[in-house]
Amino acid sequence: MRRRIFFAMTLLSALVLAVSAAAYCFVFYRQFSAAARDELGARAEMFRSLDSDAALSNISASALSDVRITVVESDGTVLYDNTAGSGLENHSGRAEIKDALSSGTGESARFSDTLGKMTYYHAVRTADGSVVRLSKTIDSVWGLFSGALPAVFGIACVVAAMSYAAAGFLTRRIVEPINTADLDGALTSPYDELAPFVRKIGEHRERIASQMLDLRNRSDTIEAIMENMKEGIMIVDGRGTVLSANRSASSIFSRGLEGSSILEITRDMALVRGVRGALAGERGEAAFEQGGRTYRVFFSPVTNLGAITLLLDVTENTRSERMRREFSANVSHELKTPITSIYGNAELLAGGMVKEGDREGFYGKIKEEAARMTALIDDIIMISRLDEGYGRDEFEDVSLMSGAKEAAEALSDTASEYGVSVAVLGDEAVVRANRAQIYELFCNLIDNAVKYNRRGGSVEVRITSQGDAAAVTVSDTGIGIPPDETERVFERFYRVDKSRSKKTGGTGLGLAIVKHIATVHDAHVTLASRVGEG
Repeated sequence: MRRRIFFAMTLLSALVLAVSAAAYCFVFYRQFSAAARDELGARAEMFRSLDSDAALSNISASALSDVRITVVESDGTVLYDNTAGSGLENHSGRAEIKDALSSGTGESARFSDTLGKMTYYHAVRTADGSVVRLSKTIDSVWGLFSGALPAVFGIACVVAAMSYAAAGFLTRRIVEPINTADLDGALTSPYDELAPFVRKIGEHRERIASQMLDLRNRSDTIEAIMENMKEGIMIVDGRGTVLSANRSASSIFSRGLEGSSILEITRDMALVRGVRGALAGERGEAAFEQGGRTYRVFFSPVTNLGAITLLLDVTENTRSERMRREFSANVSHELKTPITSIYGNAELLAGGMVKEGDREGFYGKIKEEAARMTALIDDIIMISRLDEGYGRDEFEDVSLMSGAKEAAEALSDTASEYGVSVAVLGDEAVVRANRAQIYELFCNLIDNAVKYNRRGGSVEVRITSQGDAAAVTVSDTGIGIPPDETERVFERFYRVDKSRSKKTGGTGLGLAIVKHIATVHDAHVTLASRVGEG
């Protein structure tokens, strides 16, 4: 803008200068030529009252050298010419001569193309009917202008320099308020002509600020949602490069993902093929394992962007599904054994194949297996109810010390049978809990500690208050658990010593029930053990 204003002002100055110079030349030329004609008329009038002889005498006496004087008879014959002498052609056809002979005065002007000059003529008729003509030659307007050209050029240079400086100064004065306008603060127009423009800028600025705030809020919302999702999300462009990824996705691959190619992130072909399919416009899903966890991956194409990959951690679902399958198989197996035993014994008894003296033993075996099956079914029902959160609506103030002592008392005969002593120590520790489930928890813990102990061993139940919470520690001097099996003992039907479990009549669900009861009470269970130490 500054350059355009500067050039416009400079060009205007040059144009004004050129037009002014030409106008001055034309005006000066008109005044100069008018003065020349007036002078010729005044000089010619001096000869009007004279005859031709007197006119010639006056001409010789005055010695007029700056004008051309010609005396012409009434028939056009040239009597005298002070520049050309005699022998000139007849002048009767000259316009000024004709006018002078007819009206007494004649004027004309003729331009010489050869000389580039203008000649003015003024003729008067004398007393005897002859004509005295005076003429004067001056430069034409172009000649006058070319003669003054050096001076005009010098003046033009001076004026151009002044115009250049003035144009620069004025341009800065005009543009400076616009350049220094504060577009971030309150908008004010430096010129009245710019007020509508400034108003439009203000309206657009407010609209843009509102849109930017809306975009920022949306971006923050999307970012907050993505960053707080447990599911991993990756946005991939058309070349397979990750444009954006949330924190969960980065933690899945244990690295930053943005800017990396999908092939740099993983070599799992199911994942790579899924991304390529989404980039080709196809939706899909695949299973994917990373870091010991299982993920379900969904691929969706995004028009003009690339693809979105959603990674769902289905490890727990997969594990639960596996546990359900194993549970079904284990239940079938665990129930099949006592049922087979009962059926076999009953069949022998019904077929009369058992001696009368041995029947009592067969009846006892049937009763033992039935009791075992009943206990197994009770535990399965308990597990199922705990899976559904049973007992949360029956919480009350329960003394852990009382619950532990009741369970120890109920298992005193079992402890005596195994030759194990049980001691309950510590604080009263009253908590909000389901009384029946707390009793079941202590029974299972103490029963396990007794049956997997050694003869002459001991079991200690210690209860400690910890502010509004409490801790229960059950320790024994039993056979212990290998380190690689400490996590699995809480699985359903899992037994460390399978031969001993059958001997003790355990269902393999005791510690699974303990863990479920702890979950219902928002507690957690930990295990520390060494083989041979308990």
